Parts: sequence; C-alpha cells; structure tokens
Amino acid sequence: MDPESKAAQTQFFTMVEAVEVVDAQTLRVSLKYPSSVLLPALAIHGSGGLRIISPTAYQRWGKDYGLHPAGTGPFKLGQWEQNRIIVLEKNPDYFKPALPYLDRVELKIMKDGVTRVAALRAGEVDFVNWMPREQAKRIEQDPKLQLWRGLETTGVFLVPTFSRKPWDDLRVRRAVLGYGLDRESMAKAALLGYGRPLVSLVSHGLRGHVGLLEMYPYNPEKAKALLKEAGFDEKNPLRYGLITHAADPVLPTVSTMMKTQLEKIGVQVTVEVLDRPIFLKRHLAYDRDQTLVIAYPRPDLYSFAYVLEMGGLNVPNHQDMHVNEMFDRMRRALSLEEQDRISAELQRYLADQMLVSGLVALTFLQAGRDTVKDFAYLGGQRVSFESTWVDRP
Repeated sequence: MDPESKAAQTQFFTMVEAVEVVDAQTLRVSLKYPSSVLLPALAIHGSGGLRIISPTAYQRWGKDYGLHPAGTGPFKLGQWEQNRIIVLEKNPDYFKPALPYLDRVELKIMKDGVTRVAALRAGEVDFVNWMPREQAKRIEQDPKLQLWRGLETTGVFLVPTFSRKPWDDLRVRRAVLGYGLDRESMAKAALLGYGRPLVSLVSHGLRGHVGLLEMYPYNPEKAKALLKEAGFDEKNPLRYGLITHAADPVLPTVSTMMKTQLEKIGVQVTVEVLDRPIFLKRHLAYDRDQTLVIAYPRPDLYSFAYVLEMGGLNVPNHQDMHVNEMFDRMRRALSLEEQDRISAELQRYLADQMLVSGLVALTFLQAGRDTVKDFAYLGGQRVSFESTWVDRP
C-alpha cells in the first residue's frame, strides 16, 4: 500500500506479507504474523472492512468505482438516481441456486423518519429502515406491521480534542465526560427504552463488552471538585463548544440533555448541530473542542479511529502510545479468548483516561408490513433481502 495513503484499511495491510492468486476463485494471503483479525476484516462491510473488489470494474471506472458497484451478492444495481431511488435487480449469476426470491427491490430515498413511517402505514412501501424510536411503540401495536430490533451494537460517544485545552487535563475529562453526566436519564429520555447507558468503547451487543458504569456514577459534586482542582469554578467557569449532526435524532437530543446536565456543575456548552458534510470536515480537521458521534465500535476492526499509526484517524488527537500498543496486541492475538482479554484491558484503560466516553448504547429499528416474510436483520444498518419474499393477496 502507498505509504502516503490515509485509508483506514491500512491497519490490515500492515500484517500482510504477500497476496497470491491461486486460481479464478482462490486467493492466498500470507501474513507476517498470526492474527485473528483478518477473517473478520474480510467479512465485514464498510470502512472497517478489507474488501476484495472486481479488478475489471475498477479498471473501467477508476475513482468512480463507488458509483458503479460490482459484487457477488444476490442483487445487482439496476438504477441509481441520487437522493431519489436505487433499484436493485435479481442477479442471475448468484452463487446460491434459486435465490433471491425477489426479482426487484426499489429503495426510495426518504430522509425524514416520519415520512418513512407514514409511507409504510399507507402501504406505499413494504419496509422502512432507521425507524424513529418515537414511532416504535405504535408500530409494535399495529397488527398489520412488524418491528425488527437488533442488539445494541451501536453507541453514542463523546470525544474530546486533546490538542485543545483544557482537554489535555485528565481531571477535566473525568469531570465533564464522566461524573458530570447522568447516563441513566439519557438512555430513558433519548432512547425511549430502546437502548442502555454506556461508558465503555464497546456496546452491549458486541462480543467482549465490559460494563464500566461503576467507574463513573453520576456524581455532580465530585465533578465540581475535579473542575475546581483544575482551576474552574463560579468565577472562572469552563466554556466550550460541541459539534454534532442530526442524521439520527438521538444526537441533538443527547447533546441538549448534556448541555442541561453540565450546567448543573457550572460548565457552559455551546452546541452546534451541523449538516453532516460540514460536521465531518470539522470533525476530521480537529476543528472542535468536543464531538458527539454515533459509532460502531468493534475494537478489532475499528482501531483506526483511535491509533496514531499510518491510516489512523486518531479522533481524540491524543499522543498515548500505550493505546497503539494495546491495539497492536489485539491484532496479533492468536485466539478470540486472548483478543477479548486484551479488549477488556483496552476498554478499561480508555475509560480511565477518558480518551473517548460512551454515553448510551442503542439499536437500529427496522419495520415492515406483515406481508414481508423471511427478512434478515443483520444488525446496525445492515439488512439482507436474500431470502425475503412478499405475500401478496
């Protein structure tokens, strides 16, 4: 890989010694050292994965490859009108005989959650994703509809920027990100029963989660004492800005609750809810004091968010090499048991140092009409229509 590359997948290539084409269906990957991370990396989608793509498609489309997906899945791209519709057509060359059952899937782009639910109720669509939590109870009570709820594999995280004072002070981080926040009330009010309070980097629904709520019980008086030690009090209050976005309504809701709770310990927070492209630009440029994000924190695959090495985003902008060392040991683990042991150590260390603070763990909700059969919800935003069929009257 190009040493100048900032791709997140760099972390996986560093362990690869060589890649050899054995035949048209076989690829041999030789590693520099044994690792239990490579196979999950090959299996997962998105930025945390190590994907094998079609060289023919890449040679044809180059940098526009992402607009012309070519894979081996049950469907192929038939039509794509940005911000309007994506049409998937049955792949006649799919390697599983007789699948998929559906000839065509039309994905209509509806950015507003209430609009999606209204379309589902009216029978205009058969299925909706990213269900608003406010609508979930009504969906569950409607005999003509069904709700799919996955494990809590996702979390809302608060990340300080270490290169900006006073976030280089551990006392401030523990006060503001730890003892000054009431996670229990956040989970109840913001998630409406569809989530739980969180401190750890790893959410409850992921393998290896360690419950760390006992490390930071809600304790405003202790938070005030730590802030006073760091030089902040009524005469010199801590003031800072926080950025987030509204792709999921839980983020503005949690940020508002944070602002109210922190006022009780004398901290004044200015919250900016930005359009996501602007948010990402400022987030990645460290143009923020603090950032509030939704993330999918599998530490074996998403270490790039917290490390300093090539390809690492280093979201907190820290300089703690012990974090790098623990992630590296995890990548070199020879078994899942060893990986989980290192992960537990890592979770406790990150919470102790408050490099990143979990607030609430949540699940994505999907809904459909009762005519939708054999839909597979894979967790997060991942769905599969491979075996799905619709029982039309």
